[in-house]
Amino acid sequence: MRLNRLQALRAVMETGSVTEASRRIHRTQPQISRLISALEEEVGFSLFLRQGRGLIPTQECLRFYEGTRHILAGFEEVSRIADSIRNQQDAWLRILTQPYFAYSVTPAAIAEFARSHPQMRVSLEVRSRVDVGLWMSGQQFDLGVAALPIDFPGIRSRTFADVRLVIAMPEGHRLAAKNVVTADDIKDEPFIALRPFTLLRQRIDDLMAKQRLPLRIVMETSSGQSACQLAALGVGVALADPILAANVPGIVLRDFEPRLSIPYGFLLPSSYAPSEQAREFASLFVRLVKQMAPDRVDLVEQVCGHDQGLLSFP
Repeated sequence: MRLNRLQALRAVMETGSVTEASRRIHRTQPQISRLISALEEEVGFSLFLRQGRGLIPTQECLRFYEGTRHILAGFEEVSRIADSIRNQQDAWLRILTQPYFAYSVTPAAIAEFARSHPQMRVSLEVRSRVDVGLWMSGQQFDLGVAALPIDFPGIRSRTFADVRLVIAMPEGHRLAAKNVVTADDIKDEPFIALRPFTLLRQRIDDLMAKQRLPLRIVMETSSGQSACQLAALGVGVALADPILAANVPGIVLRDFEPRLSIPYGFLLPSSYAPSEQAREFASLFVRLVKQMAPDRVDLVEQVCGHDQGLLSFP
């Protein structure tokens, strides 16, 4: 049964005339009459009695119309949903990230994304690295951004960049005169350490242990941003993510040897493919990461290259 015939029937029933029905659904009066006649032939009974130019619905028509109204209503709802998705109305991009991403590149990425997608709303949830995996596995987010590795059931990850860590210090610090700071240079320096469960703390602890060098820790914090701010204020030096540290006023960053780095990665629910908007945001995010620290970010070619495309998964 053709939908346009049911639409013609409803238009006549609701307006009471072929003339008004033709105006409502933008068809000519002869087209309305032909659609009604074709529907009568299809259902096998008369829908209207013709009196002059008027139409009077039969009892069978009333029963048939009452039973089919929900079909048209359902079709219109489907069309509305499709239009909403196509036009990004009532659409959300749900992002989950670690704090140091939320305090560095993520705001700039969201601002740029919002300018090119004015109809789309963005939800940003900020959680610790451990919680990011747990929350992503709940399937409530379109895209996660975190330092890898993270391994949780129900999610998949893809590294997109390897970021070289730096030593952060205040302006005028004696080590600021060096282009590269070594592990031996910081052995006697007051050191602001992240908490032992963090990746950066694990990196520096392992290195100093291998080098058999002491680390003079004067304080610990769970926040990379706090560590950078304290370094800028002269409390000590800190091992830092260059993208987060770049936003802290009064800070000086120097490359560190032996090289230490952390991988940046995207997290996705494993049960469905990323949306077009998630892919666009991810591509934008990668570009901004590279812009913020061009000499200290190595992009992962198989993720960001054109061959496979960003967020491609086997």
